[in-house]
Amino acid sequence: MDLAPILTYFFLTFLFSFFVSSLLLSRMTIKYINIQMEKGGVYPPSWDRGIGASASFYVFAMLFSKYRIKNKLFDARFVAKHARPIDRAIAAAHFISVTGMIICLCIITLFKSLY
Repeated sequence: MDLAPILTYFFLTFLFSFFVSSLLLSRMTIKYINIQMEKGGVYPPSWDRGIGASASFYVFAMLFSKYRIKNKLFDARFVAKHARPIDRAIAAAHFISVTGMIICLCIITLFKSLY
């Protein structure tokens, strides 16, 4: 049985989920958290102006308490404080879809190199 077509369908499913969760994360979650942080006097990262590079920082801060620290680039304590349950669900969907895409690509590449 050839697993490449099945893994390709999984990859396409994860890819679609990634696009939807990225759109929701950037348009809904990050915008809401930035507004709430500005109300509290904490401003979003100045190094991220429009490209969405801070999205991965937001995802890790919402999902894992280990990453809720204050450093020079990003103060993640306020991200988790202002995140709603729907924001955490979107972040989890984004994290799962990225992880699934990477795993599928690795397995597909391994199968392609073996045969």
